[in-house]
Amino acid sequence: MARIVVTSDLHLGITTEQELQALAEQIAAEQPDLTVLAGDIGEGLANVRNGLRLFADLPGDVAVVMGNHDLWMHGNDSQELWDNLLPAVVRDAGMIWLEDTIWTRDSVGVVGSMAWYDYSAVDPAVPPMTAEKFANYKAQYNPDAIYINWAWSDQEAAQALGDALTQRVQALEDDPTVRAVLVVTHVPLFRPQMFYKPGDLRWGTGNAYFGNMTLGQRLIGLPKLRRVISGHTHIGREGMVERPNLPPLPVSVVNSDYHRPVYLTVESHDLLA
Repeated sequence: MARIVVTSDLHLGITTEQELQALAEQIAAEQPDLTVLAGDIGEGLANVRNGLRLFADLPGDVAVVMGNHDLWMHGNDSQELWDNLLPAVVRDAGMIWLEDTIWTRDSVGVVGSMAWYDYSAVDPAVPPMTAEKFANYKAQYNPDAIYINWAWSDQEAAQALGDALTQRVQALEDDPTVRAVLVVTHVPLFRPQMFYKPGDLRWGTGNAYFGNMTLGQRLIGLPKLRRVISGHTHIGREGMVERPNLPPLPVSVVNSDYHRPVYLTVESHDLLA
C-alpha cells in the first residue's frame, strides 16, 4: 500500500534552511511513496529552487503545487513565473509539476493545484459585496494585491485552475483502475478547512482571500473523492463535509507556519476503506 506525505507553507527565506532540512529528514523517515509540497515553497525564485533542493532526495516521488507567495515578483514577472519559471525549476529538480500531472499507485490517484481564492470563503456574516469591491479592498487584507502582477483577476485565476483540476479529477473518476482520489490544494476548498472568528468582520472579510468554496462544490459530488488536504492559512484544521448519498469527506489543512513546518501522512488503505 502507498504512503503519501503532504506538507505546505515552507516559506524558505523566512523559515530557515536548517528548519526545512529537519523537516525533510522527518519525512524521509516515513519512507513515503509520494511527498506533495503544497505551495509557498520560498520567498523568491532562488528560494523556491533551494527549497526544492532540500526535498529532492526523499524516498519515492515528490510532487509540487505552488502557492501565492511563490508568485510574488521579487525580480520576476508573476505571469512568467507561473507559465515558465516555476514549472521549469520543479522539473529540473526531478519532481512532478502536479498542475498538469496525475499520480497513481495501488488504486489511488493524487491530483493537485494551487487553486486560487475567488472570495467565496468570506464569512457569511459579512455584508454582501460585489467581486469588484473585494478586488478593490484586497490590498487592505492581502499583500498579493501588491506583489502579484499576472493578468488574471482572482476570479479568472480561480476559474482557470479550477477547470483544470476538475478535469483531472474527472479523468480519475473515469479510470476503472482507480478507486479513490486524494486532492491536494494550496487554497482550501471547504468551510471546515477555514478558521472563522465570530463577530470579527475584518477577519471574516479577509477570509475571502483564503479559500475557494466554489471549487469545493464542483468536486463534492464525485464518488471517488476520499480526502482533500490544503495549506495557505497556516492554521491546522480537521473536519468532515457531509455529502448526500456519499460518505462524509475528510478535509484538512496542514498546520505549517513560519519556522514551524509540519506534514500530514495518508495511507492508501485509509482512502480505500
